[in-house]
Amino acid sequence: MIKDILYLASESQPRQRLLQEAGINFKTIKHNADECAVDLGKCFDSYVLDIAKEKMKHASLPEGQDGSVIFVLTSDTLVYTNDTGTILGKPKDIDDAKRMLRLFRKEKAKVVTGCCLYKKIYKNGKWQNEAENCWTTASIVEFVIEDKDFDLYFEKLPQFFKSASGGIIEGYGQRFCKSINGSYSNVIGLPLYELVQALELMGFNS
Repeated sequence: MIKDILYLASESQPRQRLLQEAGINFKTIKHNADECAVDLGKCFDSYVLDIAKEKMKHASLPEGQDGSVIFVLTSDTLVYTNDTGTILGKPKDIDDAKRMLRLFRKEKAKVVTGCCLYKKIYKNGKWQNEAENCWTTASIVEFVIEDKDFDLYFEKLPQFFKSASGGIIEGYGQRFCKSINGSYSNVIGLPLYELVQALELMGFNS
């Protein structure tokens, strides 16, 4: 049986590692979406999903031939404080990361990932949608790190500046992760269980 390929429009190393570990055949593609063009609105979950949808609109799809089928995935993960609803993006620098990580001592973090999965078929010289599934997955995280641990944390996890809120629960960061209520893989950046279920419903051969 020929395996299908999931085209992932993301350069996120954690997302790529999750797919590798889950045995999902994939290739990365780029997108040129302007995430800042998406309005926040009233619902944070919808905002995160709208960013994933915007990425899908601007994904650089491979060349196709009539009748060929591909699966395309876009996603976005954002964090906000559970009580005060403060949105925490990627840190600008170490001081910004410290500011955000200190907030977690007072309140839990809500981690939301929005995913868009499209099955596309090439007809009449262009890719057309055959099926789609867009959803959000949310998890509540307690991540507690004291000031005295900051220097070693940033030294061992230099990728902190690529992570929303600067918090990383993998590797050395596991020692500061007090609890997770929800999906572990979602907190890293991609809810694998939900993704696998969606792929199977679309007939993805893995």
